[in-house]
Amino acid sequence: MIVLAGTITIDPAQVAAFETAVADMVDRVRKEDGCHHYSLLAEDRAAGLINVTEIWEDEPALRVHLAQPWIAEFYARFAPHMQAMNVPIYDVAGVRDLEL
Repeated sequence: MIVLAGTITIDPAQVAAFETAVADMVDRVRKEDGCHHYSLLAEDRAAGLINVTEIWEDEPALRVHLAQPWIAEFYARFAPHMQAMNVPIYDVAGVRDLEL
């Protein structure tokens, strides 16, 4: 399993359009084979800070996701407005429930 966790900073004037585009595709992405979790949320709209959290079964599943036409279209639309991106991939060795 792999986890992508980090942030993207976009032009604050594009945050509303970004949120709309995410809302339009999020259900489709969550139904993709190998997707365990997918979340792109505006943490600070005024600064254009987007929180990214994705969990995929493995890197091949992520690569299939990234090759989807709607993902390519999404990135083509917003890449020119990205000011920074820090979204590393973490390899997960095991998963267990949180005990409270």
